[in-house]
Amino acid sequence: MNNEDFNKCREFLESQISKNPENKELLTVYQRLIELKSDHDKETQKAIIEKEIREAEYQKQFQSTVHTNNTQFDINANNNWAATQQNYQNNYAATQQNYHNQQAGAFNNFVNNGLPHLNRNI
Repeated sequence: MNNEDFNKCREFLESQISKNPENKELLTVYQRLIELKSDHDKETQKAIIEKEIREAEYQKQFQSTVHTNNTQFDINANNNWAATQQNYQNNYAATQQNYHNQQAGAFNNFVNNGLPHLNRNI
């Protein structure tokens, strides 16, 4: 029962009770109307509270999921950055090693064979 209908019924019963105060049936009906409205309001409030609880539980679950996803994203981003840096360092070290090996090979070649324009055996 909405408030407007309740108020119309209540006002009607109050006016009838004012006109016929000795009518006990009107008082009984008025009392029952108030009880029904009270029960209705309790059920309405209960439904509202239950809805708010469900929404709060959903919001908590949602925030928890978002936090977990953000945490996993950050962990993966940091792991990817670390792996990229490790690969860069490994590649840089391998490039340097290759360069030094080539330089050492060239030096050994010069030591063993001499410079080509000075070596008369060629």
